[in-house]
Amino acid sequence: MKLKFLSEDTLQDLRANFDFYKEHYYKKDDAWFDEYFSQEGRLFESNIEFERPEFNDDENYMVSDFENVKIIYESLKHLTVSQATQERLWAGLAHIQMRDFVYYRLKNEFNKKNEKRIFSALFYKYNVKRSIFIHIIARLWWVGYMTYDEENKENPYWLTEFFCSADFSARSTIFFSSNFTSNSAVTKGILKALIILRDEGISIKREHFIESTKYLNIAGGAMVLDLLEEDEAKEMVEKRVRKVFGVEFVQV
Repeated sequence: MKLKFLSEDTLQDLRANFDFYKEHYYKKDDAWFDEYFSQEGRLFESNIEFERPEFNDDENYMVSDFENVKIIYESLKHLTVSQATQERLWAGLAHIQMRDFVYYRLKNEFNKKNEKRIFSALFYKYNVKRSIFIHIIARLWWVGYMTYDEENKENPYWLTEFFCSADFSARSTIFFSSNFTSNSAVTKGILKALIILRDEGISIKREHFIESTKYLNIAGGAMVLDLLEEDEAKEMVEKRVRKVFGVEFVQV
């Protein structure tokens, strides 16, 4: 099948009138959505072919988030970075071709009528860089894109699995909203540094991610981070985290 985008007018209508439409979201009112999107000019079909994925709907989001990162990235790996920043694409998928996933992943928010989270999960509430890691579907693709390790032929998602092992939503927002993390080499270097510490028995928590990103953001004032190689980023972060958290180097 082909990806369907929302038209710009449709996107702006849904955003601007969300307060008026929100009861249909709470009720998961498929009849209303189907009628709304059947109107002429609401959607347009792109030339982007894809196979509609079968998402994991495990009750434990720690299980399903990792699996669904792999599923959505494999399905849409051929997207360009430019295409993958488009709000109309992700909002279209959330409302049309992947609506069932939205119902599953936002079940608690719909039940609680958490309109702020529902809005940010379906539309871009902040700048693009932050929003793509908050949007309920876009963040799956982008975490996959940023952590996929093509050099590891046996398991290219090993860094993804580590990243998704705990606190997925918060980690996505904290980690990838940083200035430097559009560089996948730097991202992978950070994750590999934290994995080294994990393998030494350190329980990696949110503060380790925060310190890593804070340190490189500060370092970015004195160097061009986009020129860093993966191993350089890994060495910098490993040294910093060991120093801040009092972790000794293990003698080999």
